[in-house]
Amino acid sequence: MPLTSSNNLVGTAGEYFVCAELCRRGYLALLTPKNNPLFDVIASTQDGSKTVSIQVKTRSIQNKQGWKLGKNITTKRNNPGFFVVLVNLEEDGLPEFYIYEYDSLADVVDRNYKTYMAQSKRDGTKRKDVGFRWHDATLFTEDDHSRKNNWKPIEDGLSQPYEQGM
Repeated sequence: MPLTSSNNLVGTAGEYFVCAELCRRGYLALLTPKNNPLFDVIASTQDGSKTVSIQVKTRSIQNKQGWKLGKNITTKRNNPGFFVVLVNLEEDGLPEFYIYEYDSLADVVDRNYKTYMAQSKRDGTKRKDVGFRWHDATLFTEDDHSRKNNWKPIEDGLSQPYEQGM
């Protein structure tokens, strides 16, 4: 069955793909209860000595623009051990994963949104603030592309001690 029936199924599929990939890499990965406002997945080393929190955002097969993010992504900062995985579902085969430290993605989204807001609308009027932010794949930089299927940030987070800020 193609993942076109609901956003809820698309999001759930992305979360399970992230958990599966982390388990494949030798980590424990668990989904949090639904509607957790901060993160979707907890990952840990097999001995449980290190953990990280992961927010998962999934782009459906039909979505060619990007990932819709909450407006608050640009205000929640200084979260060591907190990551975002952007999942790009594919028609056939495995999805693409873009892995970011939370603050790194927040910086990119904030910069892109400020650039967007500084531009006038087509009719020349000023843009109004909206309740969400996009991470538009058409605006990807070399840094964004380097994050494709690069799990090193999370692997590093699970191998180095840090102070949990959650």
